[in-house]
Amino acid sequence: MKNIYLEQDEEIISVVDKIIQSKEDSINLFIPSGAQIWQSSINLKLLKREVDNLNKSLNLVVSDDLGVEMAEKIGFAVKKESDFPVETIKEETETENLPEEEFVQDEVEEIQESAEEKNKGKAPQGETNNQQENKKDMIDFLVDELKPGEEKQETKEKDGQKIIATSSGSEDYKKKMADIVNPKKEKRSIFFDKGFFNKKNEETEIKKEVKIAKKQEQDIFLSQEANESEKIVSRKSFKWSKIVAVFAAIAFIIACLIGYLVLSKAEIIICPNYEKMEFDLSIAGSKNISQVDVSLNKIPLQEIEVSKTSSQEFNSTGEKQLDEKSRGFVTVYNGYSSSPQVLVATTRFESDEGKIFRIPDQITIPGAKINEGKIVPSSIEVEVFADEPGEAYNIDASNFTIPGFKGTAKYAGFYAESNSAMTGGSTKKVRVVSEEDLEKAKEELSQKVKDEVLEAFSEQIPTELKIIESSLTEDIIIVSTVKEGTEADKFTLEIKAIVEALLFREKDVKDLIDLNVISMIAEGKEPLSITQEIKWSEPIVDDNDEILFDLEVKEDIAWKIDTGALKESLTGLKESEVRKYLSCQDKIKEARVSFWPFWVKHMPKQKEKIEITIKCNN
Repeated sequence: MKNIYLEQDEEIISVVDKIIQSKEDSINLFIPSGAQIWQSSINLKLLKREVDNLNKSLNLVVSDDLGVEMAEKIGFAVKKESDFPVETIKEETETENLPEEEFVQDEVEEIQESAEEKNKGKAPQGETNNQQENKKDMIDFLVDELKPGEEKQETKEKDGQKIIATSSGSEDYKKKMADIVNPKKEKRSIFFDKGFFNKKNEETEIKKEVKIAKKQEQDIFLSQEANESEKIVSRKSFKWSKIVAVFAAIAFIIACLIGYLVLSKAEIIICPNYEKMEFDLSIAGSKNISQVDVSLNKIPLQEIEVSKTSSQEFNSTGEKQLDEKSRGFVTVYNGYSSSPQVLVATTRFESDEGKIFRIPDQITIPGAKINEGKIVPSSIEVEVFADEPGEAYNIDASNFTIPGFKGTAKYAGFYAESNSAMTGGSTKKVRVVSEEDLEKAKEELSQKVKDEVLEAFSEQIPTELKIIESSLTEDIIIVSTVKEGTEADKFTLEIKAIVEALLFREKDVKDLIDLNVISMIAEGKEPLSITQEIKWSEPIVDDNDEILFDLEVKEDIAWKIDTGALKESLTGLKESEVRKYLSCQDKIKEARVSFWPFWVKHMPKQKEKIEITIKCNN
């Protein structure tokens, strides 16, 4: 595994050159943070392409995560610098550790070995034959003719005279560098002058010039490859552009031909000569017929009835002062004699608490029975009510005496008792249903149920039917309610609404009008139904449930145009001939002619491609 370390300012060409020179197939390339190679992804893509061409395995060793992400996107295998052990001495490439003399000598020997391999038809590992040939020519040039510091004389002929020109090695180097990129350059022989390596500074200059030549060679290679790619793309693009242009031209010609021969058509809008007609018409509607009666000018009517019932609870707002007397039942006993005893209405009974109750009606207490000389009391149960209203008379079960017998023997013989409490006595205020409550509830609920039934009625009307407003009737029926003065905090009211109406088909009316119009116009003319105007009077409902309509009708009557014969006459005529022909027709007031496509200037020969529309512009 070969380790190569890059400098921060080292260019991509130098990096590629180091990889080419390496004899190892697997290389670790250590790239410092901020190196020039990171400035553009193009550098990494170029490096990736060259490595793939050399069939070498290259691992990029980087120090930060940004470099890892960028290199992995290009397709490199990436390792972190932290995964390698710390080295105190940085590994140098083999050529940098050699003396200057040995560097040049090694270059020459390497080229000579490459030339021998080329003669055998085999390129050195990692280089193509063309690369080896270019490299050999470059070194031949440097060694053979560009000895630093040595002047070179050259004889030139100008205007018939010979001139000797002297140039230094560096000037000749610049001139010959242009020949390196020339594909027709001549091969040069290799020889060395041992004095060539005597001076240190001259040897350093040669090394720099070799590196520059290598860099320029690589630039030329990449430039030629890019130019070739651009030429191929340009040729393909130009070829496809020509194909597309030809295809578009052919398609346009075909489209024009189809439009001219197949799609051509003409449209004529004609407004015929016309006159206005006005007349009155009376129509009757009846529920007893099912179809239009032309002779009697009658149309059928339909009756629709819809009902809706609704209930709602309302609050009571009336108040009433209660003067209710307490009531109950008592059993009256006769333990006085065997004779019956009559007690008149309002007879008083006094309880143990001193509360007075009265009987509403007259009663007769049966006589007592005598059993073995003893009196067995008889009894009768009667209803009693308090002498005064109020809760004070709502007493529990009690014994009663009859104050009217007080001071007589009957006082002890006639008495009464209750088995349950007296109830119902009250003098408080309570809520009752007032007359205003009932009227307000009827009005509110009636409007609500009326709206509901009208909505249901409109939903049931078919779209082709029209309602006769004067025949519409609404009935409101009170289904259930409470009596005025009823004690209650809330009460419920239920109302039923019924809607009835007569309807007719508007089409029946129009058909009847059209039949009357046709019977009135002369032959050769026809009504223009789109101009028809109908003024309706308010329908009248008579005693026989028939509806009478009085109508005012206005409609234009135009000359009848035989479109078939007109198409026959216009087929194949030029535009000017068509317009002249139409202007001479007495039945035609005006006409507009249009052709399609726009370049067509005569009528189609097929009648079906001529469209005629009758339209009155008034």
